[in-house]
Formats: sequence, C-alpha cells, structure tokens
Amino acid sequence: MTELPDYCQIWDETYTHALEGKLTPGDTEDSFWSDQENVDRFVKHLLNKKDGRIEDNIASMNIPPESTVLDIGAGPGTLAVPLALRGCRVTAIEPSIPMGEAMEKYRIYMHAPKIAEIRKRWENVKQEEAGSHDYVIASRSLMFGDLRKNMLKMDGAAKKAVHIYWYLTSKSSSWGHEDLWPALHGKPYYSAPNATVLWNALNQLGIYANINLKTETKGHFYSTIDELQEDYYSRLTASEKWQKDIVNAYLEKRIEITDDRIHVPGTSYLAHIWWEK
Repeated sequence: MTELPDYCQIWDETYTHALEGKLTPGDTEDSFWSDQENVDRFVKHLLNKKDGRIEDNIASMNIPPESTVLDIGAGPGTLAVPLALRGCRVTAIEPSIPMGEAMEKYRIYMHAPKIAEIRKRWENVKQEEAGSHDYVIASRSLMFGDLRKNMLKMDGAAKKAVHIYWYLTSKSSSWGHEDLWPALHGKPYYSAPNATVLWNALNQLGIYANINLKTETKGHFYSTIDELQEDYYSRLTASEKWQKDIVNAYLEKRIEITDDRIHVPGTSYLAHIWWEK
C-alpha cells in the first residue's frame, strides 16, 4: 500500500522555500504590509472595488447577525467591517500597525460598530488568547508555516464553522512574479503552497472540509500610470532603475485603458474551503 504524502509537511516546506526566495536583506515576513505606501494602495483598491467579490464572500459564508467572528489576517477590515455592519461582533487578528490604523479609519468611514483587535501574527496567538467564537474566517491570509498547529488552533477557536479563502493557483501569477523575478533577482520565483495542499492537509488532520472554486478575471485597476508602476515595483521588489525598466516594459504590453482607468488584465483561481463543527 502506497503511503500518502504528509501534506502538512509539504505546506511547511513550500512556505519556507517561498519565503526565503522573496525576502531581501533586512526584510521580514511583515515588511510589505507594514509599509504605509503599500497599505495606502491596498486600501484605495478596497474602496474602489466594484467587482462584487467582497459581497460574494460575505454571502457564501452565510454568517448570521449577532454571531461572534474571529477574522485572522483581517488587513484593513475587508471582511471584518462589512460583518460588523451586519451586526456581528468581530475580533480581528492583524499584526501590521498601519493595517490596523487603516481598518479603524475604514470602520469609522463606514459607520460600523467597534472591532476588537489582537495585534499579532496568528502563529503567535495562544489558544486561550484567541478565545472561542461562533465563526473563524481567514481570507487570503494563510502566510504561516507550522500548518498542523495553526489549523488545529483555528479549528479549536470555532464553535460553529471555519471559512477560509485561499489561492488554488499562485496568488502572484497575475502580478508577473514568475515571468519577471528571474530577470529582476537572478533566481526563480517560488510560490506559496496552494489550496490543494491545504485541503489535503485538513483531511489528514481529520477535518473533512467542503471546497468551492471560483475564477476571478477582473485583474487590477489604477487611476494613473504612476500608481500602477509603484504598486508593481513594490510587489516585485524592483528598486533599481534597470529593474524598473524591466517592469515598465512588461506592463506596457499588458495595460488597457477602461473607463478612464488603467486596467491590467489577470485571472486568478480561488478556493473557498469551509467546515462546520
């Protein structure tokens, strides 16, 4: 009988490999989302989103009002603020100080109720600190190793259900990492572990999750060429002029002008993984 792969180990090794490949000297795992300019661009995208993705995610989780919700990697409140507006009592796990400040501004702007915050990475939150909540959610925020421990902790914090949104294919494919990283940094780009690995790992942990797949074809929208370029420079760690020239040449072949906005087409494949307790 063939022994099945250890998918938790595959996740951990793939995550470590991906992290080591993209960090530059002086960087940490949180460097990108601790940079105020990156956070500002992300929030601008959030406020300008018109593709219905957030509404679709909220609807697919079907979380009733008055529920308690733990949002892991909450960012600027992408799901936390809409859920709070729907009457849920939300606790946000978010290590980035600029992201936390952005979430508070977004909450006030939307006139949403208060959101409790824990300013730590999920892997540094103890089970008793996480508490117990009706629902635990994590949207595009599983950037951690030690999957076995962290998923069991997530499961242990939920009384009713857990909802996870994660990438079926590389989340960086639509940003050009695989195409440009070798030319920019002299080494291949290694993607984070995907939803297939996650779903199989959950099964090995005795968590038999449901999975729905979704294709997103909207790509990325910007108001100006400068805004577009700065976003790509940051995501691709392109700081030298020659690196920026490579990025610019790549973007010139891809951009479209749509409704006075600059559009970079792209397709991503996302998985909604969930289980009930």
